[in-house]
Amino acid sequence: MISFLDRLWGGSRRRNFIAIDIGSATAIRSLSFQVTNGTAFAAAKHHFELPHRGHETALIPFINEYLRRLIFRYVKDMGRIPSEVLIGLGSHFTFNEIVTIRRIRPHPADLLRKDEFDGIIQEFLATSSLKTVGGSQYALAHLLPFRVMLDGYYLETTERQVRGKTIEMVIFATYARDEFWRALGKIQSMFGGLDMRFISNQAALAASLITVLGVRDALIVKIGSNITEVSLLGEGALLATGQFVKGGDAVTSAIAKELGISHADAERIKRQWEKTILPPKTSVSVREAMRHGAEEWLGELTAFLKHEERFLLPERIYILGGGARLKVLQHALEDHLWYGDLTFLEKLDIQLLEAEAIASRIFANTSSVLQGPEEVALAALASRVHHSALALFPYIVTPIASIQA
Repeated sequence: MISFLDRLWGGSRRRNFIAIDIGSATAIRSLSFQVTNGTAFAAAKHHFELPHRGHETALIPFINEYLRRLIFRYVKDMGRIPSEVLIGLGSHFTFNEIVTIRRIRPHPADLLRKDEFDGIIQEFLATSSLKTVGGSQYALAHLLPFRVMLDGYYLETTERQVRGKTIEMVIFATYARDEFWRALGKIQSMFGGLDMRFISNQAALAASLITVLGVRDALIVKIGSNITEVSLLGEGALLATGQFVKGGDAVTSAIAKELGISHADAERIKRQWEKTILPPKTSVSVREAMRHGAEEWLGELTAFLKHEERFLLPERIYILGGGARLKVLQHALEDHLWYGDLTFLEKLDIQLLEAEAIASRIFANTSSVLQGPEEVALAALASRVHHSALALFPYIVTPIASIQA
């Protein structure tokens, strides 16, 4: 009823959207914008710092309450029901998997039909909607088919008349921890007239790099406070993804330990490091602690990449997220000798990915809207909404692309 009234009062002439990034254990970033005659204009954005907690699940009630208030606030400010609310999922509460499904067609001489793709997806949903990892249950939150092959040849459209024996579909699946997913479900049921969708931040980032910036080969490293998410792009598609529990907070912890101060005080020193004058002895101690924290984080990253056999490093590494602002982490990546175990290249191109690189292709008023590496995921979500393309490639049909648990 609400959606009908919204369309009745001019919703079809101007579309309003909300993008929300829950990709960090410390902050939630959001943006409202409208698309008029194909041009996007940002309206308002908000940033909320979550309280520090020793266990990540303790943050779920805070996230739930803040999201409820945030959406109410946006709807009130807009004076209308938004066309869509897109929530990006990441951090400790989710994990991603890349699954390859192969099927032998019983009648290879018959033309390939759309319902054969649908059948593969429905079978995946029936068998893989729930997973148990480390004693915790996870629910399938987002499904993104992004590559289809027939007898080893890539299909770029489902409209071509083709025949073949073996279908191969590569799926990017995102799972959310059960208690987190149920909390999001309560918000969705509360706003019954709202089109609320969920997508992996990593999927949105990969899609934006490929479709907006034209990047085909790169390693994407999103550095959060205490988690780092990594994805590998190759030939314009996602090849591998994963995460490890270490981020910019490693530097904070090293400072706190070295100076014998609280986590909050150490975080303040880290964030204001280049703008704060400290006593010489303290400055030396902080610098050394930051170096140790960066080495600890880099050690986790290289161990993770070596463990994942599919990670042969490309020439370019994009870093983003709040932790990417730390110069000590940037320098650690630039100075590291990558040659040998992970690449044949002696030097890699380390690039700080700024939100404006994506946002400038979308918004008419980008200069004051989205900036910095910590807002890249939010720009990627906005890009996904604006271009109305959930999948990375156009051959994925709507019934498949819109699947959510």
